This record gives sequence, C-alpha cells and structure tokens, in this order.
Amino acid sequence: MRLAWLTSLLFLGFASIAMAEADAKEPDEIDEDDSGLVLVNAASKLGDLGKIEKLRKVLDSRGLLHKLPRRLEAALDGRAVQVGDVDAIKEAYANQDYDVAMKLITEDEGRILKSAAAGDPLPALAELAEWRGLIEAQRSNETEAIHWFRAAHRFNPARQVDKQLTSPTVRLLMKKARKEVTEVGRFRVDADPDTAEMQIDGGKPQPTGVKTSLATGYHLITITAEGRTSYSEIVEVTEGKNEGFAISLDKESTDDKAAKLVDATVSAAPGKARLKRAKALSTVTGSRRYLVIEDTGDDHVTVRIYDVDNKKVSKPVDLLDTASSATIMRLVNAALDPDTMIDATQVTVIQTERKQRWYERWYVWVGVGAVVGGGVLGYQYMSREPTAVRF
Repeated sequence: MRLAWLTSLLFLGFASIAMAEADAKEPDEIDEDDSGLVLVNAASKLGDLGKIEKLRKVLDSRGLLHKLPRRLEAALDGRAVQVGDVDAIKEAYANQDYDVAMKLITEDEGRILKSAAAGDPLPALAELAEWRGLIEAQRSNETEAIHWFRAAHRFNPARQVDKQLTSPTVRLLMKKARKEVTEVGRFRVDADPDTAEMQIDGGKPQPTGVKTSLATGYHLITITAEGRTSYSEIVEVTEGKNEGFAISLDKESTDDKAAKLVDATVSAAPGKARLKRAKALSTVTGSRRYLVIEDTGDDHVTVRIYDVDNKKVSKPVDLLDTASSATIMRLVNAALDPDTMIDATQVTVIQTERKQRWYERWYVWVGVGAVVGGGVLGYQYMSREPTAVRF
C-alpha cells in the first residue's frame, strides 16, 4: 500500500508540473477593459456544462466576454468542481481498460481537490468514488469495491445508481455499502495555527488537536483557518489504529481569496445582495458587468445581468437550448439595455435556507502534512506533496 501511495504521489507531482506549465502558457493578467461580461454560474445545481459552454461561445464570438485566467473562469462557471472526463472514463470502463480509467479518475480527483475552494466538490468526488468501486468490482475485489461505494455514499447520500452500468451483483454490493460499518479507527490532527478547524465528509467543523473516532474506510478530511490557504485529503481509516498527522497551513493565497468572493456571490440571494457581492468580485475579475446563470432546467438556462456601476439588474431571461446564436444575442442585448434594467431592490426574493460557504463546510489543504505511522493513511491523495513534518 505504501508503494502504491508513493507511486501515486510521484505521478501527481508530474501532473502538477504539467498543469503549471500549461497555465504558464496562457495569459495570467485580467483584461483591462471592464466593459465585458463575466459569466457566473449561480444555479442551485451546476447543471449541464454543455449549455454553459454554448452560451460562452456565443458571447465570445460577439466579443462580449471579459478575458479571465482559466482557473478563475472555471471557478466562476462551475467547471472546477465537476468531473471532466466522464465520457472517457465510461469508454475505458466499457472496453475493460481499467488502468486507463483509473488514471483518468486520479487526474480528475486531483484537479477537483486542488480547485475545491471554488465550490462544493463532494458530488464530483462521490461520482469518482463510485467509478473506483465499479472497477474494483469488475476486478473481483469486492471488499475494496464496497469501501469505495461506501465513500461515494458518505460524500453524497443523494447520489442515484446508474443501473445501466451495474449488474445485480454490483447493485447488491452498493446496497451493502449503504450500511455504515461499526469498526472504527482513531486519529488526531495537530494544526498550525491552532485555531484551524477540521471537517469530515462535509460535516460540521470541529476543532483540531483532539483524537477523533471514525468509521473505517475512505473519508474526505478538510482543514482551514482564517487567513490561511487550505488543504484537502482523502484518507483511509483502519480498524483499531490510533495514528495522526501534523499540518502547518500557509498564508492565504490569492486563489483562495478569489474563491471566497466567487462563492459569496453565488450564495447571495438574487438582486441587491448578489449585486453587492458582485461589486466585491470586481476587485478580482476587473469587470463591472456579470451575466449570472440563476437557474437551469431540462431545456433552458435562466440568466440575469448585473451592472455594478449603474447598480441595476435585468429581469430574468430564459435561454432555450434550441435557441440560435442570433436569438441568444438578441435576448442578451435586450437585457443589457440600461433602459430595460430595474433597481436591484425591486427583485423579488423567495427566502430559503442559506447554503454554507465552502470554507464553512469543507477545505482544501495546501499546507504541510505528513503521515505518522501507517494505519490511518493507507490510501492518500493530497493537494500537494508535504514539505515538512511536525510531530
């Protein structure tokens, strides 16, 4: 298991270098022209990214989009925390090329964990855990398959089984996985600063520095602290083990600050509250106008324009999937007309329970971390390689 961990870590190190080189090739500066639109996905469900990509292409072809770095753009439209290689994983799985499928899963896992500050990664991580379980089932590793199916259920209890991909035998394994185990392991996280908090599988934040009992199997452990960059890790808890690790969080990065502004904008209620958040978001994007996707349906997306300088918003606009580029542009241009916009205070808001911010419910570790002993972290994925050990 240790050899597998080291191999995975080495691979991820090379993958990170490749990503960094790719990022270096694209423009890092914000467009100085603040008149362009920034696309923000604030729908309650991320929805079909194909619809968003179509809208993006139409706006870009007309020169209406504000230029942004790729990472920030992905955080704004929801791509950062979605599985990017679903079709390729399905194809590899169907062709019984399980090594290729696992490689794609690992790459997606790494990208999502590194980008998790931009949104809620648990649904995507649940999907990837399920794929791991399916592959292990096909390899006749039933115990390991159940562990991954149980992780998928922990990450996203509402996830539904795709019956087209599962045999009766596999569905039985999934059913077993929905029953939580009674076996537990114990671990402790010592964090710097000592005000850091820990979350497990998206649960309630709890203090670090104390021993925690946890059901055996795979869990998402997340840690954050005010003014610090965060870090995330998937760990395997082993029965009867009493292990731990130490972590020192770096000072908060620009990406983390931007992610908080993005999430605050998305989480705000439509109208006045969201316009206020969009104004703060302008310090990161450089743009003063936002096209916000406020809802998605089976056959459409509902958008609204937010104009920070004029302190006005458009009425909601439904863009059908079947709409032509010309129709989309006609509707967007009409929404952009200052004479048709309304004061943000006129937007009717239906009161709903406020969603937790990403930094309230889950964290991305990019500080210093290490395994102490070998019990808790038999399987480990980290945002980056540890650089120091403190224990």
